[in-house]
Amino acid sequence: MAEVIQYTLGMSNGFFVKDDGFVAVDCGSELGVEPFLGVCAESGVEPKDIRLLVVTHGHVDHFVNMGEMRTATGAPIMCHKNAERSMREARFPEVRPRSEVGRFILAEAPPGFQPVPVLCPIAPDLVVSGTVDLGPWGIGGRLVETPGHSDSCMSMVLDSGQALVGDLVVEDPRDHSASLAYFCCTDDMAAADRQIFLSVEYLLKSAATFFSGHGGPFTKADVARALKAAQAEAGWCVDGAERKESV
Repeated sequence: MAEVIQYTLGMSNGFFVKDDGFVAVDCGSELGVEPFLGVCAESGVEPKDIRLLVVTHGHVDHFVNMGEMRTATGAPIMCHKNAERSMREARFPEVRPRSEVGRFILAEAPPGFQPVPVLCPIAPDLVVSGTVDLGPWGIGGRLVETPGHSDSCMSMVLDSGQALVGDLVVEDPRDHSASLAYFCCTDDMAAADRQIFLSVEYLLKSAATFFSGHGGPFTKADVARALKAAQAEAGWCVDGAERKESV
C-alpha cells in the first residue's frame, strides 16, 4: 500500500508519496531550500530518492517552492497545461469566493493579503492533461483532471484508495470540517459548482481517504457530507447523474 506523508509549510500542505518509487506533491507555501530539506529530514525522506514533483494546480501556495525542490532532488516538475502560464509568469491567481466559507475567509484576510511574500517564475518540465499513469515513476495510481476550483486542477488517485486533491476539498477554518473548494476562478458560479460536484463525485467512487492542500486528511464520509452540504447551499438537486438547478 502506498504511504502518504503530509507536512505543512506556511498556509498549505505538501506531500511525499512512497510506493515502489518516491514522488512529491505540492510544496507548502514557504520559499527556500532549507524548509524543504527540513521536512525531508523530519519525514525520513532522502531528497535524491524523489523521482517526480507534481503540482496539483496553478496557485502560488502550491508551487512556490518547486524550483528549489527541483534543484535539491533533480526530479522534473509536472503540472497541468493550464497551470504552466501561472508558473512561468509568477502570477498570483484571481479567485472568487463561491461559498459561505470563502466569503468568511476573504472577510477575515487583511487588505492586500498575498499567500506568499515572494514568487519566482518556474518553468515546468512535464506539461500534461487528461489522465497520466504514474507507473513509470514507481507509483500505483494516476493523475486525473478534477476541475472546478480552477481549470488546472489535477488529483492523484492511488490504487490504495487514497487521493491527493489539492484545493478541491479543504478545511473549514471555523470548525476544521471538510468543505468543498471555497474559491473558484470564474464569475460563472453555477458552472464552477457543477464542475466541483462532478469532480468530487468521481473521486468518491475510488477514494476512501482524501489528502487536502489545506487541513485534512478527510474520510470518504467527511467528503460525502461536504458534497451534500455544498449542493444544498448552491441550490442544486441531484437525480441520478443528472444535476438541475433547483427552482
